[in-house]
Amino acid sequence: MENIGYIGLSQQLALQQQMEITANNLANMSTPGYKAQQPLFSEYITNPRGGAPIHQSSNSGSYRDLSNGSLTQTHNPFDVAMQAEGFFTIQTPDGIRYTRDGGFSLNSERQLVNKSGFPVLNGNNEPLGIPADATQIRITEDGEITSEYGTVGRIKVVEFENKQALTRLGNNLFDAGGQEEVIIEQPRMVQGAVENSNVNPVLEMNKMIEILRSYQMTQRMLQTDHERIRNAVQKLTSV
Repeated sequence: MENIGYIGLSQQLALQQQMEITANNLANMSTPGYKAQQPLFSEYITNPRGGAPIHQSSNSGSYRDLSNGSLTQTHNPFDVAMQAEGFFTIQTPDGIRYTRDGGFSLNSERQLVNKSGFPVLNGNNEPLGIPADATQIRITEDGEITSEYGTVGRIKVVEFENKQALTRLGNNLFDAGGQEEVIIEQPRMVQGAVENSNVNPVLEMNKMIEILRSYQMTQRMLQTDHERIRNAVQKLTSV
């Protein structure tokens, strides 16, 4: 294969991976607390003997856009939206996990749980229970839960040294990957609201169109080079 073939194929592979990331962002544009993924690329330049430099691209992975999403008012007293850094702490059958999705409710045991029914934890890694006859539920900006009977508990909010190293799991949860929790003492929460995804669907759609056009342009370049080689072979064989 000639140099142009290597260049074209490396470009198409990178574009394909970028398209997968963009499609996943669009699929999660309505997922509360979702953080958009962005691709990371590396460019390799080689200098072949007797030829011009060859530029090849490779997808080195992706990173998360950690900017906050907008808020939607739900008027559910158990919904909590994060307005700054931090993650809610959730107890799952596989261990403690983390999320930005504050769409909470009460289970049959009057425990605060996420949409999958997993308990939300307090600072002692214990489920947060709400008294059976409590009605005036208030969640303050720093996560303290109160009722007409006084303080019920406080939602645990943590941070990590390297948020990009968190592993995304199902059910809108993250695994810390062995990182130590850093407790946030003064988080910023809003009761009766949820944080929306920070995906901008218009930008992602435009990006998808650009990726498609770039892929098609590279395909035409490869096809033109193929025709050139075929014509050259035909001429040589006819001689």
